[in-house]
Amino acid sequence: MHYISNYKRNFLLFALVCFSYFTALAQKDSVKFYHQKISQLNNSPNFSENSPEYIDNLNQLSYYQRLIEQDSMLINSERALELSKKNNYKQGELEALANLATLYLYTGQTDKSINFSLETIKNSELSSFPKTEMKIYNILGQGYYFKNDYPSTYTHFLHTLAIAEKHSDQFHLFRMNMNLGTIFSRLDDNDEALKYYAVAFKHVKKLNDPTKEVMMLSNMAFLNIELGNLEQAKIELDQTFALFEKYKHTTWLAWTYSTLGLYYLKLNNHENALMNYQKAYDMHNDFNDVKAKADIKYGLSRSYLGLNNLVKAEEIINESVALYASSNYDKGLEKAYRTLYEINKRLDNVAESLKYLELTEKLSNDNFKKKNRRNLVMLNAKLNFEKETKNLKAKSTLALNQQRKYVKLSLVALFTLMVIVFLILKVNQREKILNKKLAKQAEVLNDNQKALTQINTNQDHLFSVVGHDLRGPINSLNEILKLYIEDPEGKVYFEKFAPQLKEDLEQVQFTMDNLLHWGKTQMQGSTINIRSISVKYELDTILQLYRNEINKKSIVINNQVATNHKVFADQQQFNIIFRNLINNAIKFTPNEGMITISTEIKDKNLVIQVTDTGVGMTEADVLKLFSNTENFSKYGTNFEKGTGLGLRLVKAMVIKNNGEIMVNSQPNKGSQFIIQLPFDTV
Repeated sequence: MHYISNYKRNFLLFALVCFSYFTALAQKDSVKFYHQKISQLNNSPNFSENSPEYIDNLNQLSYYQRLIEQDSMLINSERALELSKKNNYKQGELEALANLATLYLYTGQTDKSINFSLETIKNSELSSFPKTEMKIYNILGQGYYFKNDYPSTYTHFLHTLAIAEKHSDQFHLFRMNMNLGTIFSRLDDNDEALKYYAVAFKHVKKLNDPTKEVMMLSNMAFLNIELGNLEQAKIELDQTFALFEKYKHTTWLAWTYSTLGLYYLKLNNHENALMNYQKAYDMHNDFNDVKAKADIKYGLSRSYLGLNNLVKAEEIINESVALYASSNYDKGLEKAYRTLYEINKRLDNVAESLKYLELTEKLSNDNFKKKNRRNLVMLNAKLNFEKETKNLKAKSTLALNQQRKYVKLSLVALFTLMVIVFLILKVNQREKILNKKLAKQAEVLNDNQKALTQINTNQDHLFSVVGHDLRGPINSLNEILKLYIEDPEGKVYFEKFAPQLKEDLEQVQFTMDNLLHWGKTQMQGSTINIRSISVKYELDTILQLYRNEINKKSIVINNQVATNHKVFADQQQFNIIFRNLINNAIKFTPNEGMITISTEIKDKNLVIQVTDTGVGMTEADVLKLFSNTENFSKYGTNFEKGTGLGLRLVKAMVIKNNGEIMVNSQPNKGSQFIIQLPFDTV
């Protein structure tokens, strides 16, 4: 009766992935449940398919469609993968990849599933999501299982088990111990299989999940049937069906009926065997599981053979042969050919029976050789794993002993150090007091040094401005006056350059004012006179001062300042602040540009914005504007000069008036200077 065990073992593991992650879902149709959840999300306010919640539910729906709605599973998995990549949602992306690997496995594309899984585990972020990592390694192990590469299956299942133990994941501790038990059952190592099943049963009790207890009982029943413990197997099967009365799980019920069919075949009760295999087939017919369907048909054929219905047995076993051939399952083909040999022998079809006997013997020899090689490799893998485990334990023990030794030495050293420190503290107590005094004096000296350095820097900058920006216009005026006095045509030159000289002298006056006020801001003890100021009145006055420059460049002034807006500030400093800002706006705005001045109340402050459509600045230039260590100055659109002092002066005065300054700027689009000052609410 070895033919049944091959069938059962083959789809036992396949069924292992049919668990529900949540106990509540064991009592309802999971696909319907997630369809309803997604529908609720779609109908909720502010719904977005880019949300992680929507992607997670789409992945869950896809996972539960793996046996009954595989076309929909492919669509939903690919959609979840697309949305995850679009939103850089790595967990959703990896979960979708795991679902696609599962789909390829369930549709018989084993090599594609393995390759897909191997690519997925290369992702460096996979270990950040242990549940998904365990899922993909489990799928990879199953893929190797269907390729009869049991050492690779064993290795990947052990890897999954190690992750589960690291994270104390009871569900995967149960799942992987059951999977490993199934592998050893497949290799006829029933003692090893029982060890893993015992651990799995211990974990399933901790889970307190009847649906998983059903799975464990069904597996244990199958193993006891193989061991000849039919009475114990019947007890476990009865317990399984009793649980099914409360907790419906169609997929696992189908496989449990097939186990019951195996039980009756062992008893040569072919009628009950046929009835249970037929129930299993009727339930399993909705699932696209080629190997399992082939095995159930094989069981049906053996039942019909036992009832001497040779026509029906031959018809069904031929269907099984086609399914085994399509899935390249040589072990299944061997047992199917052996059954065809028995049928044709009973029918006295000597030629046919000899043909199938020859095919059977050939496959049997091939499979026997493969099994021997596989068992040797499996044994080697098992021994290597045990050796690695022992080495790890030995290293851990050695490391632990060394740590204990280091701890003892550290405690001794710590105690010695404490004594030394105590003595040092006592001896150096007076020295510490002196050091504190010296430290305070050093701090004062350091502050004085910084102040002196800043004074020297300011002095150098002042001389630079006076030496360059002020001497130029004054020298020009001197030369023109000299021509005017000494040259007969001097009057003509004077009249020609007088407007430019006037602008230069106005700039000199503006620069002198900035220098004077900047010098005052650098002096300690300088005072300011805070009072209520009408913003519109003061800004209108400043704009009037610059009317010639504004008209000369045909700049449009968009004055949106409210009449009743007032601030608390020093009036003189207020004027200097906005003369500099408006002067800069005019300087860097091209002909026929626009300057907008607006105000708005924000909390207890008045926000005053000066916005231009000028040349703008890069982020690097914005960072230089208020620097005390780097002088930043540029020519205006009509080559107007600057000193680099204005905005530093503006910032210093804004801060002194309890305000803030911010800058927004983009090259070739313009700049916006935002000043916040305390608002006068009266």
